[in-house]
Amino acid sequence: MSQPSVHRRVVASTAIVMAGILLSRVLGFVREWVVAHQVGSNAMTDAYYAAFTLPDFLNYLVAGASLSVTFIPVFTKYAAEGREDEGWHVFSTVMTFMGLLLVGFVLAGEVFAPQLAQLIAPGFPPDEKARVIFLTRLMLPAQFCFYQGSILSAVQYAKRRFVIPSLAPVVYNVLIILGGVFLASRIGMTGFAVGVLAGAIVGNLLLQVYGAMDAGARFKPNLDVLHPGFRLFVRLSVPIMLALSLAFTDDWIIRWFGSYLQPASITWLSYAKTLMRVPLGVVGQGVGVASFPFLAQLYSEGKFDELNRLLNSTMKGLIATLIPISALTIAQSAPVVYLVFSHTRMRPLDLDATAATLVFFTVGLFGWGAQYILARGFYATRNTWIPAVVGTVLTFANLPVYWLLVRRAQHLGLAMASSIGITAYTVIIFLLLARRTHNREEGALVLFFLKVCAASALVGAACYRLRQALEPHLAWHTLPGALSLLVAVTTAGILLLVIIGKLLGIRELDEQLARLWLLAPWRRSKTPA
Repeated sequence: MSQPSVHRRVVASTAIVMAGILLSRVLGFVREWVVAHQVGSNAMTDAYYAAFTLPDFLNYLVAGASLSVTFIPVFTKYAAEGREDEGWHVFSTVMTFMGLLLVGFVLAGEVFAPQLAQLIAPGFPPDEKARVIFLTRLMLPAQFCFYQGSILSAVQYAKRRFVIPSLAPVVYNVLIILGGVFLASRIGMTGFAVGVLAGAIVGNLLLQVYGAMDAGARFKPNLDVLHPGFRLFVRLSVPIMLALSLAFTDDWIIRWFGSYLQPASITWLSYAKTLMRVPLGVVGQGVGVASFPFLAQLYSEGKFDELNRLLNSTMKGLIATLIPISALTIAQSAPVVYLVFSHTRMRPLDLDATAATLVFFTVGLFGWGAQYILARGFYATRNTWIPAVVGTVLTFANLPVYWLLVRRAQHLGLAMASSIGITAYTVIIFLLLARRTHNREEGALVLFFLKVCAASALVGAACYRLRQALEPHLAWHTLPGALSLLVAVTTAGILLLVIIGKLLGIRELDEQLARLWLLAPWRRSKTPA
């Protein structure tokens, strides 16, 4: 593959993934809006969000959330060597063995849910703990669907098939929304939990079975656990299974500390983090998912210079997008929250608390996005130990930060501690990856980052002042008013960013904005093949 060809294919693939993630994030908005509209923010919603902790931990324990970064290098290795039949044999082994293992874990979780709920939310009163136990047991079987679906999605990614895997979270969110709309009035938060299970079965399992078959997957159950390919898969997966990286554990830590805070604190944190994850998912996750198979292939083919150029290009795109978005979001957090949640059961106190929490989460937005790319840079080189060890050490090192800040600032302290931890993790793995891949453009990337930060800080300050000037003239506590304020301030911010970028001589910013235009979903059909 030539370098221009790689970049064109990454652009096309990223456009597909970004379109799917954008739709999924919009539906994620709707999902949270339906929760807020049907139930509001209270002890019941806290229990619902806390009930995800054990299922999420189980998915993490068997590396289900990381299958695309552990199985793809294995499969591409065999494909690059002309031994694809052997790759499908390893795929069948992974499906069989890990599926049986997961069934055992799910059954154990069902039995010991009461004891585990005490660890998940020790600060909850008895009635809330009982609700957590019930919802946990209802949603646990979904993890089997998530895990098997992740393997099926991974082989589709390895075959450069991105459409059907991108639909999995879309179907998942749609069914949660339907569960809430049609069932919540009768059975409360259980209606949303039923939607979780149905969404996992349909979107993450059945749809991915079809997608994998269409991609040519061949499955024959076996337990050939001594095969070198399966052992390579285990070797790549074990560090992720054993690690406690902040990228995975942050939600659990927040819920644990949040169980001791005033009712609705966990809900405020969940709503704010969901809002922060919209640009994060569309840009950071989209670029990471789409570029990873190409990074793994370049490494398998020994094309290390091309691998570095692809990494640098994706990182610059991330910097040029997420840093300005962070500045604009911080400057307009209150209108953003009122736009999304104004027509719900949330009170003004809830809306203001969510808006303030969003500010502190957004400080770490770039760190969350960059770690998708940087960790996958290590995984593409078949090294999962370094991110795992660094992530685990930093998680434990950051626990005192959570403890200190939650005592000083309650839920806002938890959001700030989250941003501090992920930023430290991102800086360290960036430096380590640059050493591992012998990236000669490390200094240029840092300089570009600092320039964009300076421009974005000026834009953010100006937009905050503009927002304050416009607020008395707009009924921004209503949906139309909030939308009008956001459109006016954001438009001014983008124009100001372009002007300041030119004044500061950030030539790369113009280039990256042009590339991001090519990544837009509506441009996908025009992307050169």
